[in-house]
Amino acid sequence: MSAGRYRSAVELQAPVFTASADGSQSLVYTPAGSDFAEIRLLRQGEAVSAGSLRATATHSIRLRRRDDIGAGWQVTSPRDRFRLLSVAEEGRRGEYSLCLAEVETETEEAPS
Repeated sequence: MSAGRYRSAVELQAPVFTASADGSQSLVYTPAGSDFAEIRLLRQGEAVSAGSLRATATHSIRLRRRDDIGAGWQVTSPRDRFRLLSVAEEGRRGEYSLCLAEVETETEEAPS
C-alpha cells in the first residue's frame, strides 16, 4: 500500500434521525472521525430543473478499511461535502473501503 495515495484529509459524518415532540423526524449528521482518502472524479453533469441549474459530480473515495460506514454517510473535505451512495470492500484482503459518492451544487437561476 502506498501511503502517498491518501492525500486528502476528510471528516466522516454518520446520519442520525432525531424525533421531535410532534413526532416528525429530521436527519442530522454527527461526527464519526477523521481520515485520509484518495478522491477521484469519475463523471460530472448538469441539468436544469424548475428554473435552477443543478450540477452533479460523482467521485470514488478510497479509505483504509472501515466497518462502520455505509450509504447515506457524508464525507467532507475542505472543498466539498460528499454523499455516499455505496461502500464496498476492496483489495485482496479487504483492506480498503471503496465508496461511490456524489457532490451536488445548485444555482438560483439557470443561465439563459
